[in-house]
Amino acid sequence: MLCTIGPPGGRVAIPKHTKGPDESYGFDRLERAVQALADRCRRLRDENARLARDAAEREQRIAGLESQLREANQLRRDVAKRLDDLIGQIDHLEVQFTARSE
Repeated sequence: MLCTIGPPGGRVAIPKHTKGPDESYGFDRLERAVQALADRCRRLRDENARLARDAAEREQRIAGLESQLREANQLRRDVAKRLDDLIGQIDHLEVQFTARSE
C-alpha cells in the first residue's frame, strides 16, 4: 500500500505499512531532530532580536556623538574667530602705540 504526500503536482509516493520497532525508533529520532531544529530556530530568533536592538542602540549612540561633534566643531570655529578678532585688535593697538611713541 502507498501513501502520497506533498503538494498537488509534486506528490511523492511512500510505502505505507504498520509501525514496527525500527520505524518507531526512526520517528522518535526524527521528532528529536525536529525539536532540536525548532529550539535552534527560537534561539537564533532571540539572538537576531538582541542583535537588532544592539544595532539600533549603536545607531542612536552614533547619532548623538555626531551631534556632539558638530557642536564641538562649531565651538572651535567660534573660538578661532574670536581669537582672530582679538589678535586683530592687539595688532591695531600695537600700531597705534608705535605711532604715538614716534
